[in-house]
Amino acid sequence: MTKKARITTIILVIIFVLLGAGTIIAINMKPEAPIAEVEMARQALALARNQKAETFAKETFVKAQQLYDSAMIVWNNENEKFFLKRDYQQVRELATLSKQQSDLAIEQAGKSFKNLETAIQRKLIYLNKLVSEIKVLSRFPLPLKITNSLSKGKLLLNEAQATSRDGMLHQANNKLNEAENLLEHAHSKANSLIEDYFKNFDNWKMWKANTIRDSKLNKSVAIVVDKYAGKCFLYKNGALTHEFDAELGKNWLGNKRQKGDKVTPEGQYKITDKKENSRTKYYKALLINYPNDDDKKRFQNEVKNGSLAANSKIGNLIEIHGHGGKGSDWTDGCVALTNSDMDILFKVVQKGTPVTIIGSSITLAQIKKQ
Repeated sequence: MTKKARITTIILVIIFVLLGAGTIIAINMKPEAPIAEVEMARQALALARNQKAETFAKETFVKAQQLYDSAMIVWNNENEKFFLKRDYQQVRELATLSKQQSDLAIEQAGKSFKNLETAIQRKLIYLNKLVSEIKVLSRFPLPLKITNSLSKGKLLLNEAQATSRDGMLHQANNKLNEAENLLEHAHSKANSLIEDYFKNFDNWKMWKANTIRDSKLNKSVAIVVDKYAGKCFLYKNGALTHEFDAELGKNWLGNKRQKGDKVTPEGQYKITDKKENSRTKYYKALLINYPNDDDKKRFQNEVKNGSLAANSKIGNLIEIHGHGGKGSDWTDGCVALTNSDMDILFKVVQKGTPVTIIGSSITLAQIKKQ
């Protein structure tokens, strides 16, 4: 080998050595990718999502997601640079912050879930108690608007209970809020209506006491109809001798105001006629003197003050009659007994027998305790 060839070989070896050393140095100088930090952030974010942080710690979870997304964007941008110029420090910082926010979201979600679960249980107890209170008032024929609200409210309450058991707390809470609005409104309206009705309780109490007293003093028969109880009581010489189930006007809550309102009147009346056979379509019937003078006066006042239309009619032909036993209040305002009970009653009463019709023998407070 010539001297020139040896020199060339030596130069090439030196070049290759330098290139190899440079490559090794360059590789060692290459920034380390933030794989571990980003993976930890990704796992923390996935765990937060699994723990429903999106729902129960939304603000913190969104922040964690944004930080993670920012870390990925910066990482991609750095990877587009010449490898010796890449700097992953910001990626690591963003990934670390994302993990911290995910951990915080998990903690917040756990507390929020527990708090909502507790609030839902309290609301369920309250609304079920409210439904029980309303159930006590179910004997009263409430207006359709109130009964519709009650039905819808109870349906939503049942749905909320089922949804809560399935762990869907936000959906359950939304249903409970809607149920609460309906049930509280219906409960308030029903209570107001019934409390107003019971303002006449002192009169009912007096009418009943006077009827029984007169029966005793006159050694006579008397009838007392208790609308709330759905009963017709027969007294003789002041003593109770018979108790019959009675069915009333479909809308019996309140005092009869006009013809066609399907309300059974309240007051002190007398039997004016006894009907049977072809004279009645209800097996046997006892006609009473509705409207009496008090009814007429009240009706005239309501027409005069505009509470009733000028062309309203007061109505009449209120009877205690047969064909009862249907299990519901269905008449146009009369009192219906079973035919067998009418047989008993028909035998012992006569024209002039007192018939007192009251709203209730017991107070509203007593009813609510039942």
